[in-house]
Amino acid sequence: MLDHPYISLILKYPDSFLPDLFLLLAIGAGLVNYSFLDRPSRWLFRMLVLSLVISLIQLHDAAYRQNNTYLHNLNSLVEMGCFAAAYRIELKARSNQVIVFTGLGIYLLVFLNDFSWTRIAGVTLGVERIVMIVYALLYFHYILARMQVQNLLIHSMFWVSAGAIVHAAGTLFVFLFVKVTLGDLSSNGSYALYITIVRTFSAFFYIILGFSFCIRRREFRLAERFTV
Repeated sequence: MLDHPYISLILKYPDSFLPDLFLLLAIGAGLVNYSFLDRPSRWLFRMLVLSLVISLIQLHDAAYRQNNTYLHNLNSLVEMGCFAAAYRIELKARSNQVIVFTGLGIYLLVFLNDFSWTRIAGVTLGVERIVMIVYALLYFHYILARMQVQNLLIHSMFWVSAGAIVHAAGTLFVFLFVKVTLGDLSSNGSYALYITIVRTFSAFFYIILGFSFCIRRREFRLAERFTV
């Protein structure tokens, strides 16, 4: 049993699967609170489910020593598409939606030009994080201009946006300089350092998304109370 490729890989690199643990927890939080999720939150939930599917394929390929680098690039496409969908719904002003679509368009052009089956598309992942930061800052400006959010601490998209900024900023330069950070597996242990940074911020972001799903239940009930 322990010599199965999956088990052997997990036992050999347990730290590598920490983000997947928090991904599962975030999906669990989404399932428990699914009936309370609004349309943007459901897009984020779909993103997590698709990321889990990609992660399982990565596990399979790694266990059988097959190339799985391209899956990092495909996961970036999934994340960007679902994020754009969520913020397009949340940011109702036409000018904001133009920025959302422009950011998505720029990302897709970079993705098509930078995509590779055999390496991490660092420029693509870097641009994804820049666009995520733009979306989050745009959302903060949007809610400050409208002043309709009574309590930010129980507003799910506030937590999503704050988490997106921390996650994106924390991993931005790792991917923009991917040839230096993740390009050489034997570069005096620097690869291990940088991949740990990426995994840590990914785990943090999954925690925030799971928390936002839980907060969404309270936000829904509070809105329901004021509309009765």
